Order: sequence, then C-alpha cells, then structure tokens
Amino acid sequence: MRTLKYTLGLGLFVLLFASCDDVDDTPPRLVDMKTEFVLPAPSRLTNAERDIIQAKRDAYQEAIEN
Repeated sequence: MRTLKYTLGLGLFVLLFASCDDVDDTPPRLVDMKTEFVLPAPSRLTNAERDIIQAKRDAYQEAIEN
C-alpha cells in the first residue's frame, strides 16, 4: 500500500511539472491577416424617414440662427 501511494504521488508530481512546457502568452501573429474591413451598404431611407430628418435639420437651423 505504501509503494502504491509513493508511485501515485510520484506520477502526479511528474504529470504536474511535465505539463509546464514553454508557454506562449499570445499566439503567433498572422502575416496574411487582412486589415481592411468592408462595411455593408446602408439601406435606403424611405420618404417618411427623409421627411423626419429634414424636419429635424430645419428645427436645428432655426435654433442656431436665432
């Protein structure tokens, strides 16, 4: 029973320190990684939405002119 405890203890000790190899904190940088992103095309505004935006612009222009 004693040898089994020592064998298991030694085995766990070896497994504990065998897993600590050279660890990189960050993965290697990819050279061919694209840095340009393509945004999707915005959807077209409806006439009602255009009228709302124009009304807000007109209200703003009136507020700053006075």
